[in-house]
Amino acid sequence: MSVRTWLIGPVLLGMFLQTGAARAGEPITIRFGSGAKKGGFDVTAHALAEVVRGEGRVTIAPESTRGSCENVHKLLSGELDAALVQYDVAAEAFKAGQADAAAVDSKTPRGGWMCKLSPEEADKAELRVIAAVSDAAVHVLVRRPVRLDEFTDIGREPLFMGKDGSGSYETAKVILGAAGHTAEHLPLFMGTADEALAAMSRRELLTMLRTTEPGHAEIGAVLASGLATLNPLPEEVLNRLIDGYPYYRICPIEPGTYAGLEFSIPTVCVSSVVLVATPRQRLDDEGFLADRRLAVEAMIVGLQKLAREEQHASLGVRVEWRGFAEREPIPLHPVAEVHETRERRTAWLQAGAAAAALAVVLHLVRRALRRRRVPGAGIETQLSNPLVPFAAFACVVTLSTFIVWSLEHDSNARLRTLNDSFWEMNTFATGNFTTETLKTPTARVVGAAATILGLGLLAWFTATLTNIFAQEQTRLWRRLNRHLVVLNFREDMLPLIRLLRSPGPTRHRPLHVVVSDALPRRVRLQLARVKALTIHNANPEVPEDLAGLRLPRASRVIVLGDGEAAGASYDPLRIARAVHQACARDPIGGGQRARPLGVAATSVEIARTAPALPVTLVETSEGERDEVFSPFAAWLVPVDCQTLAHRWLVMACRDRAFAELFNRVVAFADDNAEVYTATAPTWLIGQPWRSVRRALLEVQGRGGAVPLGLYRTADPGGKTPVGGTSHAELRRRLIVNPRPDEPVAPGDLIVALCEDEADLVRIVAESRKAVPIG
Repeated sequence: MSVRTWLIGPVLLGMFLQTGAARAGEPITIRFGSGAKKGGFDVTAHALAEVVRGEGRVTIAPESTRGSCENVHKLLSGELDAALVQYDVAAEAFKAGQADAAAVDSKTPRGGWMCKLSPEEADKAELRVIAAVSDAAVHVLVRRPVRLDEFTDIGREPLFMGKDGSGSYETAKVILGAAGHTAEHLPLFMGTADEALAAMSRRELLTMLRTTEPGHAEIGAVLASGLATLNPLPEEVLNRLIDGYPYYRICPIEPGTYAGLEFSIPTVCVSSVVLVATPRQRLDDEGFLADRRLAVEAMIVGLQKLAREEQHASLGVRVEWRGFAEREPIPLHPVAEVHETRERRTAWLQAGAAAAALAVVLHLVRRALRRRRVPGAGIETQLSNPLVPFAAFACVVTLSTFIVWSLEHDSNARLRTLNDSFWEMNTFATGNFTTETLKTPTARVVGAAATILGLGLLAWFTATLTNIFAQEQTRLWRRLNRHLVVLNFREDMLPLIRLLRSPGPTRHRPLHVVVSDALPRRVRLQLARVKALTIHNANPEVPEDLAGLRLPRASRVIVLGDGEAAGASYDPLRIARAVHQACARDPIGGGQRARPLGVAATSVEIARTAPALPVTLVETSEGERDEVFSPFAAWLVPVDCQTLAHRWLVMACRDRAFAELFNRVVAFADDNAEVYTATAPTWLIGQPWRSVRRALLEVQGRGGAVPLGLYRTADPGGKTPVGGTSHAELRRRLIVNPRPDEPVAPGDLIVALCEDEADLVRIVAESRKAVPIG
């Protein structure tokens, strides 16, 4: 009760201020026109009178009539105050009242408007709509087994249209007019609906046009008996009807409305409205208008109760202020406008609250994603994902479907349902735009926008998909061929990963990093931000966990230790053994052909029978014995990372040239690719390193060469070592950044950073021109 008082309080206050205390206690009786006794209008009118009774000074007195036409005539003459009327009849009466009655000749015959209204009669009262309360659909019943695809032959046998003077009769006349017929020239069956059914059973009647609510019991009984079937209205008739009489709207009789109805039947619907009339001579009577506003408020509250309460659900009352017809020429009553404004404001507030809640949820999700740093969430990655344009295309089609359907489902025979609108917009979005499908300019703009956006998104989707098929069809092979593998990654090696992803040749190589469970989460998030990186959570000491990395195809395998971290559990040598076993079990590495070796097998036999093993760099220290690595010198290279880093740091502090050289090396300057070696020619033997370096730098290749140092193949006694090279010998023979006066000895290899080995050999060959003679 408090909500209702809040809603109608301002209106009632204005009424009481205008009527004064003298009229405060007078009852207000509303003569309400219903329809035929026990018909739909009559039942609704009596239910409305029942719910309004006792709520105030307003009393509704229903009066039975012959239908909408008689209700309109009585409203205009002042015999009724309000009535239930089909909206097409009401709209025609309103338009007749807007016509210039003085310009109409008295000799002009009456009957141009529905219900044979004249402009003089329609101008006697002002018509206003309170609300639309129900819908009625046109049912075309055709005797079995006939089906009418067109209405050209509809007059071959008698036709039932309803009682003359009812809204159904007037609607049937308009439908026949859209099909090119007039009621005066057709053989009509003038009787009741029961008599028409009996005539149809005797095969004396072919078609019945009835306007009633979908699911009507009598229609259901006729269909269940097998006497007739529902015939759809032809598309041409629907379009002509809506174009000429926009008081209707296109609506389907949905499957399941009647027993055995399995398909949607296109037809037109017309709403029934509560119409109130105010005589022209009383438009200045403030007391009368105040009483009328109070009565309208009582009827609105009663209609809302009928629509809300379950005991009245069988009436099918649904209160609508607008949107129940393609065009609505009759304005709303001022009291109804107040209710409409309040409901619209409430709807906007609810939509705003939902949007705000959605914004808060999206903000929280965004914060959570930013905290987690989900891999692949960057804009560059998303733009190359074909799901993004596909999802955008689906959103465009869905949004345009709802917009176009809301604009044209009442007036376009091709867009009767959301399913029709969806497939039509799907056609538009794929480039098949046509102006014949859509009627309204707004819908055509939406269709054109859907076509433009759809073509762009499809092009984007095709490009990303083509890129996947063109480049990613061998992605697994490419990622697992000539790739880099880092085992047992730890936090202080992040600079190494960033170096491998820096501009240079290794940037284009797939990089796989195996992390353990002991790696902190924050380090995992930092690692996930590195592009072109695949992270594996596995135990590096278990060969089965390394089998999926295809280690025989790898270009380099880097094995790291646990460093100085507490709770170290992984040993580099055990990881190296797991690498060997994983390669032995890999069919690609030839492990299936390897034969077992005895304990006394030599290193040559091990190298000959071992599977294809990648060059593996193992982090070691000075405490590791050289004998451990000697049998595996062909593929296992020990690297004292800490000692090497300290040594390079000291050399960079002593020699500025080395610092510059080191920066060029680690940054892969001049697009250099790999470290290669070339045998020193005879004209470089005995030359100091200063001259050799200058000569190599002066010769320009495709990317040039950066001299790094020398590798002594012969020991100090001049003998070439046989077999593997120990860790200590490797450090002694490899001279990185030699002294400027260090001479090149016979058998030395020049170590340089170059694009490829052939380019380095050519540069060394052309260095003869740059070497000073003598």
